[in-house]
Amino acid sequence: MSRSVQAKALVETLLTIPTVRIQNVPRTTEKLQKVIQDGKHNLHFISDFDMTMTRHWIRNRITDALERNSSSHGIPARSSIMTQEYKDETHRIYNKYYPIEIDQTMTFEEKVPYMMTWWKEAHASIVQQKLKKQDLQEMVKQVSMELRSGLDRVLAHCRHHSVPFLVFSAGIGDLIEEILRQADLYYENMHVVSNMMVFDKDNVCIDFKEPLIHVFNKSEFQLETSPYHRLIEERRNVILMGDSLGDLQMSQGLKHDLCLNIGFLNHDIKSLEPAYMAAFDIVIEGDANMNPVMEILEQIQ
Repeated sequence: MSRSVQAKALVETLLTIPTVRIQNVPRTTEKLQKVIQDGKHNLHFISDFDMTMTRHWIRNRITDALERNSSSHGIPARSSIMTQEYKDETHRIYNKYYPIEIDQTMTFEEKVPYMMTWWKEAHASIVQQKLKKQDLQEMVKQVSMELRSGLDRVLAHCRHHSVPFLVFSAGIGDLIEEILRQADLYYENMHVVSNMMVFDKDNVCIDFKEPLIHVFNKSEFQLETSPYHRLIEERRNVILMGDSLGDLQMSQGLKHDLCLNIGFLNHDIKSLEPAYMAAFDIVIEGDANMNPVMEILEQIQ
């Protein structure tokens, strides 16, 4: 079977999945053809973490009602380790800034100053708690965070085929690494670029490393200066996964021939679908699983 026929058949298969949307079929088919043709040795992944590698919605274990999954920034506030003052402050700033993040009437540029302030206030609140490294382990054990169904298969496949996998997140990197470790999903082919804590000689968190990464400035982080770059500098094709239009910036700090963009549209589907379908090559709707991603990976030899 030619690569062209294989790519067309793959797109047809993807479109039979009820949660998958593809607006520009010719463009997506062309990208998939190149990814398949160039093979796994020319491929790497860049993925957001919160609400991309994790679920957006989970079932409350007591009421069975749908509720928001925890984010990496949200884990401390849901643990017993943090003070009530911290939890109240986190609730206050979330209610102040989250509506701005999702405001569809504002541009990215208008939102950036608010996001910078939000992240700085959130990190300052954490530093005030004088957390220790071992506290992070306990937090992750305490707080139920659900990974997206099928993520384990995607990560295992990438590990088995030595496909580098970058987790690029505006969350808290130390917690993301701990979440993946406790799930036995943090492999040697993976690297996390995120907001990392600074610990003193007593393993107490005293600051966060610069630069600060928030949801709308991922294009400003130069991945070429990170240790991850040596793993992927010869790999010219990238599969990017994110749940926000801002995540499309994640590949801008790297030289590549092709970027296949996969967007997870978890909420407000009716209002956001046109923008997501125009921006992403493949859109997976409804907080669905990663089976479409595995369909793609299984075609790449």
